[in-house]
Amino acid sequence: MINSTQTIRILSIDESFDSLGVKIVSGYCSFSHYSKDGVVEETLSYRAKGAPAMSISSEQNTGVAIGYLDLRVIDNGTYKSKVVTLVIRSFVPTVTVVESEVQNPTPTQASPVKKPQPRENRELVGVEATTSNGKGRLSTLDDIPF
Repeated sequence: MINSTQTIRILSIDESFDSLGVKIVSGYCSFSHYSKDGVVEETLSYRAKGAPAMSISSEQNTGVAIGYLDLRVIDNGTYKSKVVTLVIRSFVPTVTVVESEVQNPTPTQASPVKKPQPRENRELVGVEATTSNGKGRLSTLDDIPF
């Protein structure tokens, strides 16, 4: 079994139900990958059953598909061909933004940072360091003989 996790775009959906009433979807999807020619878009057949089928048949047409690649060998007499189908075990719909939907944001002015106001009656406070002499009382640094 060849596990696969990829972002796909659903191209077609064929819906059906099994004898227990569980939804089954199949059709074609596309995914992109890089090659020496740049970004290449490939088409692949898929199928899903149950909860992933419900996610695929919703309004979202792109998402992350997690599943495995099913290889079927078809013997035509003179040659054998392999048909690859993506069996989707989990599908997470994602939101895509079409370039025409993107609007140029208007620049906004950043609100000025408020500086703390100076207080009128500020005083410096002196701190005296103290240490414990081991007998349960504190002594100041002036009491230490060195």
